[in-house]
Amino acid sequence: MASKWNELLERNRVYAETKHQPKTFLGEGPVAIPSVIIFACLDFRASVEEFLDLKPDEALVVRNLGGRVKSGLHALLFLEEVTKSQALKEVIIIHHTNCGCTVITTADVRESLKSKYPQMANEIDQFDFGTYKGGDLENHNRVVREDMKLLQDSPLVREELKAHVRGYVFDIKTGKLSLVPQ
Repeated sequence: MASKWNELLERNRVYAETKHQPKTFLGEGPVAIPSVIIFACLDFRASVEEFLDLKPDEALVVRNLGGRVKSGLHALLFLEEVTKSQALKEVIIIHHTNCGCTVITTADVRESLKSKYPQMANEIDQFDFGTYKGGDLENHNRVVREDMKLLQDSPLVREELKAHVRGYVFDIKTGKLSLVPQ
């Protein structure tokens, strides 16, 4: 029986032979970098590419646990440096309902890991999974506001970009985005 990964590799082979159009490498000429960066959860049920019907050059998507900004901030800062702060114009934060990050706390994950790997306890205690208990809309809104504030308070983020930080909650049931008021 073929593994899922082998199936995906076969799709890549077909793509490379039939659809691939090489992109311009950095340093070889102008590269249009999207002006929007989106922080979103890695949950396949909340695929930003799908529910926004994104084309590859429309937005940069940073996906991680819960769509939390803290664990993806390095990506934004890197893009600002590599583009000399010329590309990014908007930062969008999207969390979603029924997120796994709302059913377990960072402390719970740490304790479970430490029980399996006690020799790594000090390192595990440094992990921040960005989880938060409670999946009601107000709790989602509160956590999105925390992420927006993290960017707006950061001395590493330029003022023009801070003015264009917005947050949303994607409803898994309805497929709709709701703006989170600041």
